[in-house]
Amino acid sequence: MKFWGKTTQDAIRSGLEELHKTKAQVEVKVISEGRKGFLGFGKKPAEVELVVKEETTHKNAGRPHAKKVAVAKQKVEDWEKYLHELGYYLADVTQKMGIKTTIDVVVEKRVVTYNFETKQEGSLIGRHGKTLNALQLLAQDFLDKKSKRKIQVILDVADYRARRKETLQFLARKVARDAIQQDQRQRLDPMPSFERKIIHAALVRNTEVKTYSSGNEPRRFVVVEPAYTKNTGKN
Repeated sequence: MKFWGKTTQDAIRSGLEELHKTKAQVEVKVISEGRKGFLGFGKKPAEVELVVKEETTHKNAGRPHAKKVAVAKQKVEDWEKYLHELGYYLADVTQKMGIKTTIDVVVEKRVVTYNFETKQEGSLIGRHGKTLNALQLLAQDFLDKKSKRKIQVILDVADYRARRKETLQFLARKVARDAIQQDQRQRLDPMPSFERKIIHAALVRNTEVKTYSSGNEPRRFVVVEPAYTKNTGKN
């Protein structure tokens, strides 16, 4: 079975967890430590192949085990095919948008990240990330329809996700201060669920405010309000 990761050790660790085996119970073959060419769009993550060693406890021990490995191998091959298809789908969509880009793909246990490299970063990101978020939603829907595995798809360009996270954390702290000083609830602009989670997480330890989401998708938003009112000191 083949597994991928940022490094060969990450790939091996992911494979052992999925197979429920120790390193002593498998044979490890390093296929790639990472190079250009994965999906034809950019860099390739580290790739290893793990082969479960045959059981020798009794005569027929190897047969049913071999059958399970064969089935699992087929599933992995299907999963690899889905990642290829999504990569080509994203390349086709961005090309139709008039954006020239290459794609660097990183595959982890429950997350697959497609990093775009382009000189048209602004066009791909859009205002407050709306274009990139819309494309990510399409990519997630594409993969969900192909596979039953619950895998999160992340699209990124020029480390936008990290920069956006810092912006949202700063916004959360500012809005919390406003809510406390004005003794009034504050409503943020609508944002996707994964960005709302960043706001909630940024204020989870702030006992002076409480947060919750309100509204319906795709116009769902975060509300930040004082945990206690200045007048009564009660919830």
